[in-house]
Amino acid sequence: MRKRALWWLGGAIGGAALIYWQIVIAEGAYLGPRVVRLIYRLGAPYYDAVRRPVQAAADDVLRPLLIRAIAGLPRPSVLDVATGTGRVPLLLCAEAAFAGQIAALDLTPRMLAAGVARQRHCCPGASIGWHLGEAGALPWAGESFDLVTCLEALEYLARPRRSLAEMARVLRPGGALVVSRWPDHWARMLPGRAFTAATLARELQRLGFEQITSLPWQPGHYDLVTAWKPLAHPESRS
Repeated sequence: MRKRALWWLGGAIGGAALIYWQIVIAEGAYLGPRVVRLIYRLGAPYYDAVRRPVQAAADDVLRPLLIRAIAGLPRPSVLDVATGTGRVPLLLCAEAAFAGQIAALDLTPRMLAAGVARQRHCCPGASIGWHLGEAGALPWAGESFDLVTCLEALEYLARPRRSLAEMARVLRPGGALVVSRWPDHWARMLPGRAFTAATLARELQRLGFEQITSLPWQPGHYDLVTAWKPLAHPESRS
C-alpha cells in the first residue's frame, strides 16, 4: 500500500509539473494556437498590470533601438507581430517625431481590444491598424514594412520558423527585424520552439539577414536581437 501511495504521489507531482510547464512556462505553445488564444484571453485583463513593474526599464532599452531602426525615414511603415496590448505601437506613437504608420497583429481579440483602449487613452490620433491574425500567414504583400518587430512571443508562436520567414518576406530591403528571445538556459526548456543564440543566428542568416546583433533585455528573461535585410542594390535607403 505504501509503495502504491508513493507511486500515486509521484504521478501527481509529475502531472502537476507537466501542467505547469505546458501552461505557465510554454504558455500553451505545444498545445496549439487555440490554447494559446484561450490563455491570453483569460489573462488579457491582468496583462498590463503584471508587466508594469518592469515595463519602464524595459522600454528605456527598447525605445532607442526602435528609433535607430527607422532613423532617416520620414514616414516609416512598421509591423508589430504578436502585439499583445500594443506595446510597440504605443511606444513609437508617443515619440513626437514619429509620423509613420503601424500595423499591430495579434492572435487574441481581447488583447487587441485592450490595445485599442490604450490607444484611445494615450494617443487617439495615431495611425495604428489593429489586425487579428496568425504570425505564420501574414496578410500583407512582400516588402511592405521598414521595420518588423516581434517581442516576447517568438517561442510561443505556432510555427516559429515559418513566422520568421513571413516577417522576412514582408520586410523591405534595408529594413530591420527586431525580435526577442529567451537566454539559452531558458530556451532549452522549450525544445523545437525557442531559439538559442546560435540557432536563431543561423536561421536569420538562412533567411538572408545581415548585421545580426544581440543585447540583454529584461536581464535573465530576454535578449533583443536586431537583424537587417540587405538592400537589393548598393544605393542607400530612401
